[in-house]
Amino acid sequence: MSKYWLRVLAIALPLVYPASYLAAEDGSARGLVKAKSRAVLASEIGAVVNKTPFRSGDNFTKGDTLIGFDCRLLKSQKDKVAAQTEASRAQLANARDLEKMRSIGALDVTLAKADYAKTRAELEIARLNVERCTVKAPFDGSVVQLLVNEYESVDLRRSLIEIVSSSALEVEVIAPADWLRKVSSGQTARMDIDELGISSEVSILAVGGAVDPVSQTVLIRAGFTSLPENILPGMSGMVRP
Repeated sequence: MSKYWLRVLAIALPLVYPASYLAAEDGSARGLVKAKSRAVLASEIGAVVNKTPFRSGDNFTKGDTLIGFDCRLLKSQKDKVAAQTEASRAQLANARDLEKMRSIGALDVTLAKADYAKTRAELEIARLNVERCTVKAPFDGSVVQLLVNEYESVDLRRSLIEIVSSSALEVEVIAPADWLRKVSSGQTARMDIDELGISSEVSILAVGGAVDPVSQTVLIRAGFTSLPENILPGMSGMVRP
C-alpha cells in the first residue's frame, strides 16, 4: 500500500468508524492482515490460452504452472533457429580449418564467428519466448481471481491472473500516537482475529516514522510469531501491545 493511500486510510477511518473501532479503552487498536506479496500477472506473449489449472480460492506452490499457452509456432521457430545455429557452428569450424591451410583469410573467419554469434543470440531469444509459454507461480499462495478463460486469445501485457501469498503475511495497525511510548521493534503483542475467533502473538516489525497530524495515528507493522491456521489476507482484529 502506498504512503498516499495509507494517509487517506488514516484520515478516513476515524470519520467512517467510531473511535472504539480503531482504538479501545484498553489501549488496543485495529489491525488488518495483509499479504506481503500480491500481484496481477500479465502475458509476455500473444497466444491462445490452453491451460488454466487453478481457479479462485485454489492454493498453489512456487513453480506451479498458473497459465499455459498454445506455443506450437514458437517452439517450431525455436527448432528452426537451433538448426541454423548448428549450421553456423559447423561453418565456423570449417572456416578455422581452411584458415590453418591458408585457403581463406582472417576476414572470412571473422564473418563466420559473427554469423555464429548472431544465430546463438537468436536461439536465446527463441528459447526465452518458449519459456513465456507458461506463467509460473513466483511464490506459494492462492488465486484471488482468474482473469482469462481457456481457449481465449490474449495479447501482449493482458492481465491473466491475480494471486496473493498465503504464507508471507503481516499485520498493519493504525494505532493512536501514544503507542510510540509503548511499542518498539522486536516487542511482542497479541491480536484477536475476529474471523477465526482466536488470539495470536505478533512481533512488532517497524514503527511508523511520522505521526499523521490530522488523525493523530501512526502506522505499525507486525508479523505473526507463528502463522495461525486458516489465516487469510483481509482478516482483522484488535491488537494489544
